[in-house]
Amino acid sequence: MRLLIYNPNTTQAVTDRMVAQARRHASADTEIVGLSAPRGVPYISLPEQAAAAEAVTLEVVAREWPAYDAIIVAAFADPGLLQARALSKRPVLGIAESALLTAAMMGDRFAVVSMASTLLPVFQTMARRLGLTERLATSFFLDAPVTDIARMPIDHGAALEVACRDIAARGEVSSIILGGGPLAGLADSFRAGIPVPILDGVACAVRHAETLVRLR
Repeated sequence: MRLLIYNPNTTQAVTDRMVAQARRHASADTEIVGLSAPRGVPYISLPEQAAAAEAVTLEVVAREWPAYDAIIVAAFADPGLLQARALSKRPVLGIAESALLTAAMMGDRFAVVSMASTLLPVFQTMARRLGLTERLATSFFLDAPVTDIARMPIDHGAALEVACRDIAARGEVSSIILGGGPLAGLADSFRAGIPVPILDGVACAVRHAETLVRLR
């Protein structure tokens, strides 16, 4: 099986991190290939940036889908996901949608923790489309300055871990989504110390992609 991790952002270091995370969670016989956006912004943090990334996602998926068994759109806003799914003859998944669907299977209520609150409307629209609005119990966005996208887990990982721990301690949620491509793999580093599952969108999407390919 061959999966493409397509990063709608232009930062290659983030693509590399997501590919490494995908390989950790993929089956042994699954090949993972990474691709960064050919144009756009280093880090999508605004709805208008997510909207602008949609056209590029469609171009990439239209060109690449014949070479892969499935494609994963690996940005928290899932830019262009539905349109790309309509034009591809292979499964196309998004890391945010996969995380949401996984959370929905793990209990009645879940939370989301991420970096940029400016993307909350995009995430809420996605939750509404999936019928999960009432199940999103709470959200936390750090909104800290990002000087180096590649260092986001190092610079802000501790604060995000505290947020996850505080939310879990309230006893209101069955899982927490740690959202954002630059944060790929961070959940693995502190998952054991938190009493509810911490969901990584890349890991969720890889497992979903493998399942869809095998079901077909």
